[in-house]
Amino acid sequence: MNATDVIDGRYRLERLLGTGGMAEVWLAEDQRLGRWVAVKFLREAFTAASDADAVAAFEREARVIARLQHANIVGVFDAGIHEDRRFIVMEYVHGYTLRELLETQGRMTEPEAIRYGSQVASALQYAHEQGVVHCDIKPENIIINETGVAKVADFGVAETINRTLAPGQAQDLLGTIAYLAPEVIQGAQPDPRSDVYALGLTVYEMVAGRLPFSGTSAAAIAGQRLAAPAPLLRTHARGASPELEAVLARALALSPEDRFATAAAFGTALRRVPLTPAQPAHVVAPPGRPPQLRRRQPTARVRRGAVRQDSGGVSGATMLVVIGIILIAIGVGAAAAIFLANYDSGGTPGPTPTPTTEPATATPTPEPEATATPTRQPSPSPSPSPSPSPSPTPTATEPPPIESPTQTTPGPTSPPTIDPTSTPTPSATP
Repeated sequence: MNATDVIDGRYRLERLLGTGGMAEVWLAEDQRLGRWVAVKFLREAFTAASDADAVAAFEREARVIARLQHANIVGVFDAGIHEDRRFIVMEYVHGYTLRELLETQGRMTEPEAIRYGSQVASALQYAHEQGVVHCDIKPENIIINETGVAKVADFGVAETINRTLAPGQAQDLLGTIAYLAPEVIQGAQPDPRSDVYALGLTVYEMVAGRLPFSGTSAAAIAGQRLAAPAPLLRTHARGASPELEAVLARALALSPEDRFATAAAFGTALRRVPLTPAQPAHVVAPPGRPPQLRRRQPTARVRRGAVRQDSGGVSGATMLVVIGIILIAIGVGAAAAIFLANYDSGGTPGPTPTPTTEPATATPTPEPEATATPTRQPSPSPSPSPSPSPSPTPTATEPPPIESPTQTTPGPTSPPTIDPTSTPTPSATP
């Protein structure tokens, strides 16, 4: 298959979306209805002559999905043969698989996991009521679209409940062994509780960022699942709620009789878990745009940098303005208090302008003396009790200068006046 090829005179191939062990999926344009679709082709190695079982399973998938009309199941529109290769035309879901989200954005919040898990449980309950067991529930087969809706895909290994698997045939299922229920691994006939187990593992992985068991091979992991119950959720996700932990512990029970009897019961139990504050769901690409996944730490769940939550409080800029106004008010009050203290009749008079030596920048003389020649006045230094600065010339608001070199005693309502011909003593710095 190549881009621009037209299948069945109707579906123009756009680009390859992915490949699997048995099939490859292309994005295509339905030129008759003007919409995007996904066309799934059986690999060239699987033909009716070379592998009749694979062809039969592929055609069975088309018939199974075609009769499953549910909002959380990828729909089938058409099927046919092109150049001796079977194909299925399916709904094109604009989004990412759970596997892509877990690998690129890390584990999910409990609200996200519960939302997606309960949607998949609803889809499974509907399929079970139609006599179909999926048998391959895992993150790769669950797609999240741009509006946050989970869609179950790939019913290639779906079996009717009435179909009996021979002992040992379960190991040959096309699904990933890491998500198969213990009884299915041992060759028992799958039933709805087998899908409940696989969905329980998937929800566990969404919250913990990993499966409950680990090993060097799929066989080693499978052996652990057969020998012991799954570790509790909070073993690998300390922040998980005990309510969700209890729900998953029941879904992952070794014996099918100890699990939820139906997918609907499992979904109901998930929805009853008290929700923590919801956080933004993963962002998926808009329709028609190539995937551009953002990356974050595998365990950053808020988790994946922390996500800021707006609480409606005062912003940082507003706080700065408020603090500035308070500081200005304090400064104005202090200045007013100092002014009133200096002009109060009972206040402390200003310093007597006794002759002193010139500032450090002037040439020192043996005897300090006053000079009538205007000299550079020293800048006032800050002090606990500031005094009025002398002015070289009288102003319109000051009384006339007095000929005597002594300071005029301040009156009850007029500020103290300093002889402009004297040299003031610099204020002492604190």
